[in-house]
Amino acid sequence: MLIKIILLFFLINTSFAQENYIDFFLKEYDPKEGDIIFQDLDSSPLCGAIEEVTPGIFNQNFSHVGLIISIENKFKIIESFSNGVKIIDFQDFLIRSLTDSGVPKITIARIHEEIQKKHPNLITNAIKKSKDFLGSPYDEEFLLNNNSFYCSEFIYEIFSQDFDFFNLNNMTFKNKDGIYLKIWVDYFKQLKMEIPEQKKGINPGIMTLNKNLKFIYNYKTPFKFI
Repeated sequence: MLIKIILLFFLINTSFAQENYIDFFLKEYDPKEGDIIFQDLDSSPLCGAIEEVTPGIFNQNFSHVGLIISIENKFKIIESFSNGVKIIDFQDFLIRSLTDSGVPKITIARIHEEIQKKHPNLITNAIKKSKDFLGSPYDEEFLLNNNSFYCSEFIYEIFSQDFDFFNLNNMTFKNKDGIYLKIWVDYFKQLKMEIPEQKKGINPGIMTLNKNLKFIYNYKTPFKFI
């Protein structure tokens, strides 16, 4: 659990360099294998498009998600990013999304204890399966069952062994007015494929609404999670 001093540090010491925020976060955060880390990325227009079609918990936007695992007694993150399924350092993950003050724009969820008691092998099996997918390509088409994975599809797949932990939904690439976002029209035109509107899928925002998760940290309202 994140302790009060780190949160006070984030809110007051805005003069510190970006790397100091991250170093302090990594020092004080007590991660557990199986923690799921959601991220508000601003790395490309597609991130904004993903966030626009599905807001997440706390009425926030999320465009990426990864899983915290332990490798040789060091916590790292396994994810499906633009270069496919990889294991990366925690710091490399955090530095992708920073506020103007250098605070990583992340929200961290932990699986409810009741769910873990009912399914004691859930996290172990998910981590094992995640490593089986290492090296798999990123799913540019956002389609299921094609031997490639977009970020939330990857997390969905590895947690779908014991029971339906996450639920699939009918995907939409339209805005609130029911109009296709231009960026998606251009994106799928470049791939020479139809927009997979209403095909089954999942995204980080929808994942945050899952009742099997409890949230242990949110960078926007950190004191709420003490």
